[in-house]
Amino acid sequence: MEEQPSRKISSLRKSGKLEEAWGYGCPAVQASPNDVYLKKAFFWVCYDYLKKVQGVIKERAQENHGNFNPTSTELSRINFLLEWVIWLNIAPGGYEYRSLLLVFQQNLESIPKLVLLLIRFRDDLFEDADKVPYESEKGESASLMLKFSRKVAKAWMELQDVRKTIDIDQLVMMFDRVRKEGRDKQNLIWLDYDEAKCLIISQRFEQARDCVISVLRKKQTESWAWGALAATYQQEAPNVAVRLFSKGLCHVHDEKFALPLLKGLAPLLAASGNEAQASMCVSRAVKCYENNGWKIKADVEKLTAQPWFDGDYNASDLSEFLESTSQGAMDLLHGPSEQCIAIISNIHQSGKGFWAYRDRDRDYSVRLGLYKNKKQPNPGQYILLTLSADTNDVITAEPCAVVAMDDVGSEEGEIDVNPKGYGFVNGIFVPPSLITEGSNGQRVKIVKILGFDKSKNRHSWKAIALQLV
Repeated sequence: MEEQPSRKISSLRKSGKLEEAWGYGCPAVQASPNDVYLKKAFFWVCYDYLKKVQGVIKERAQENHGNFNPTSTELSRINFLLEWVIWLNIAPGGYEYRSLLLVFQQNLESIPKLVLLLIRFRDDLFEDADKVPYESEKGESASLMLKFSRKVAKAWMELQDVRKTIDIDQLVMMFDRVRKEGRDKQNLIWLDYDEAKCLIISQRFEQARDCVISVLRKKQTESWAWGALAATYQQEAPNVAVRLFSKGLCHVHDEKFALPLLKGLAPLLAASGNEAQASMCVSRAVKCYENNGWKIKADVEKLTAQPWFDGDYNASDLSEFLESTSQGAMDLLHGPSEQCIAIISNIHQSGKGFWAYRDRDRDYSVRLGLYKNKKQPNPGQYILLTLSADTNDVITAEPCAVVAMDDVGSEEGEIDVNPKGYGFVNGIFVPPSLITEGSNGQRVKIVKILGFDKSKNRHSWKAIALQLV
């Protein structure tokens, strides 16, 4: 009895005779286009060929700084094979399309035909494990579901073929699903950033603004985040965009990251009559290209050809203008604000933040990224907090001088250490974390706050900092 075509294709493929499997399968699948088993068997032949192309790309990427972009020849080969996969039109629910995603997860955004294929079947692509981020000593890595969505977003922003086929509403729905079903926490901020950039391209500036603000509240010292918010105001409120671009330039850590902000700011300044400062922005951009030995891009050359541009202005004179112009930018991020003095009561167990004590009824959790000081904070240090008047969230925190505060004080006396590890100074409780070996009976000075003692159901003093006298 003659072997079934689907089994013959699978047998040839599994025995390493891929060319024979292709040669036999091509006419067979065209002759029987409704044979589901035959189509699935031929899919895996296409898959093996695609995997071989990707293998070459991966090998080259190891020697090319992780660049997984296919060459034009490789992309043509991939597209040829994907045309067959599309023609096969295998129903979702199996492992076929998910397997393609797994093979091409490093360079999916460079293959528009594959992006469009997988986006059709996105509802059946992911298993439960694909929605869970990978945990390592270095922290959380994005889940496969989140990686896929970010790759699609990048392809949508960069490739016209993808943008013409997938509309912005489909894209936003996909982002919302990732937030709902995925278990990522640390990396969701980058999905918000991707969504904001896609919405800006679609000129949905108000929606984009909401996404950017959620990012910027966590990345207040990053120039690119301020630049993204500025882009949402460029058409609707150029004067606001100027303020935000200026704020971003005040936070530039590496000059190459200033380039998109300088290119966005210069035309706005020229249009508002600040031609000298606009010229300084362009000169600064040109200098960055020259210092790095890069060819000056066409958009910058176009700016140098504007009638208002004057290369004789000194770009170093721009800093003071930017600092002045950026005033009030934080109000656009958080609304009206207020300031208060607080004292650091303890450091978060993770080391990524601390608690700031204001009085017996108010304390605030502060992320370390909001603390404007290079030195690590310690309990007992006084700080100036800037709070959102609307939400009472901490906007910034910075060291300040010691001041008199309600419910905060100091004591000096001998410490009596209990065998259980805690101690007392003049009747004030000292937690074990503040006590060092051999300190029993020593004369010490403590900083104390009035906190609520749950065991006694009342407020009582406790030490938050201790030093030997």
